[in-house]
Amino acid sequence: MTARDGATLLALPPSAIADRPVATLEDLEVTLEPDAVWVLGPSREPQAFARARSAFDAPAFHPPLETGGEGPFHRQKIGGGSLEIAVAAGIRSLHPQSESVSSALAERPGIAALVCDDVTTTVRPTALETTLEGADALASALSTGRVTTVLTGSEPAGYDELWHLEPDTGAVRGVDHNLIGGFEPLDEDCVSVRVQGAGPVEGYNHRQSVASLTLTAGGIEGVETHKITNFGLEAVSGIGPKTAERLAERGVTTRTELLETSLETLADLPRVGRDRARTMHRHASVLETGEPRRLTDESLPGENWHTPPLCVDIETDGLSPTIIWQVGVYDPATDDYRTFVERDDPSDPGSVLEAFCDWLLGVHPNRALLTWNGWRFDYRHLGAFIARHVPYYVDEWESIPKFDLYLWAVGNDNALLPGRTNKLEAVSDALGYDSAGTGLDGAQTAAAYQQFVRTGEPLEWARHEAYCEDDCRALWHVYERLLDAAQAESDSVSVSNGGDSSRTATDGSSADSTDRTSNPQPSSDTSGGEQTGLSDF
Repeated sequence: MTARDGATLLALPPSAIADRPVATLEDLEVTLEPDAVWVLGPSREPQAFARARSAFDAPAFHPPLETGGEGPFHRQKIGGGSLEIAVAAGIRSLHPQSESVSSALAERPGIAALVCDDVTTTVRPTALETTLEGADALASALSTGRVTTVLTGSEPAGYDELWHLEPDTGAVRGVDHNLIGGFEPLDEDCVSVRVQGAGPVEGYNHRQSVASLTLTAGGIEGVETHKITNFGLEAVSGIGPKTAERLAERGVTTRTELLETSLETLADLPRVGRDRARTMHRHASVLETGEPRRLTDESLPGENWHTPPLCVDIETDGLSPTIIWQVGVYDPATDDYRTFVERDDPSDPGSVLEAFCDWLLGVHPNRALLTWNGWRFDYRHLGAFIARHVPYYVDEWESIPKFDLYLWAVGNDNALLPGRTNKLEAVSDALGYDSAGTGLDGAQTAAAYQQFVRTGEPLEWARHEAYCEDDCRALWHVYERLLDAAQAESDSVSVSNGGDSSRTATDGSSADSTDRTSNPQPSSDTSGGEQTGLSDF
């Protein structure tokens, strides 16, 4: 546990759990370990609530069914500690008791947030404005001069804005859209409401996403979304909803039961066949044991080299960056980490790249590089920015051998990984990596640097540097686990050319052209699980 660890609140839309096997919900609990389960409103869904209460050991609540027996809201403890949230049946239920709401919240500073599922925003395109539904009720019920966090299932997970309201009337005085680096009330005579969403994210299989929220005494530290198909049988590569239904008809609802089912039985299912049945068995075994499996005898990138590659990770100000503001490098040979960070002049993208290239080419000119999904991000942007800002290093940069562990494992089908997604964090966590627990992700680091560019307000530099270092070390942890991974049985695919075919030769030519020049798309099987896909990154 780190200082940033907190309790986990699992937010479940009723549509994501209504028809799911109990085994899927049990897998959800085992994987995410929630301290409490929130069945989202605003509509009343008693059957979904009952299903959650019966499937999870953690306490469950459903705001539309809350009676507010303790006053204007129900207090819900999160975990075994002192953390708790206030749960209201609805925004209008607060209005008649507005004075008691504000006083009750003020008397309990340990309440991390107020949950109210019908708080939502409405966009009026003709007026070019967004309104906050129920703003008048919130303004009447909440105290001035402080920020109150309101969680709602009516906004998607990731929505996070600070609304400043006039007391009583709820007229909007302002909205802060970027809350990286802290937030404060507009003034002492203003009601400031931080609205954070926990609802399903559009594009996640017809509103089938769930959210995992980390709560601390200071509020909501982080929100992570998951596809419901990343749990239960559908987490297995090759199994989609239809195949899962056919398996359930045969009494197979868990991965353990799947492994006990013969290949012949699986192969006889419609549109499965022996190859897909074998993949289902192998991946189910990987997920159940947490152990990766190598599917071929293809060497890992750089496995046969005399010196291991340097693990590299970059941080930018967005997916279409204007600056690479941090480059982190971990050397497995010496267990040393080095970082190059632009802290002083974000208008100068060249200084970090120059310092990085000076060190790399001057100190380690003969070392290869290793990334996770680097050909789609790290290498692509490093190459473009070096060409633009330090062009005198372009030829040397191009000649450096560059490896991509994600491409080797997933893109080229050389291994099965136990992560529920192919995000580095998910894979390394499944393989037992002990994270530094910074509570950050790539989007947050980008947003934080954007704010630094706009305002000059320094980041928590040590925290953001620790995040980059964590990614570099996690990458090497995955590499080592793959080195030690067992290979599939005798029916595995054999590679005829042998050696290290995924490496880039020291003269810059690629021994496997897909590692340097191609942009392969992982194969998609609409009936399969969620093991591959760019949506993971």
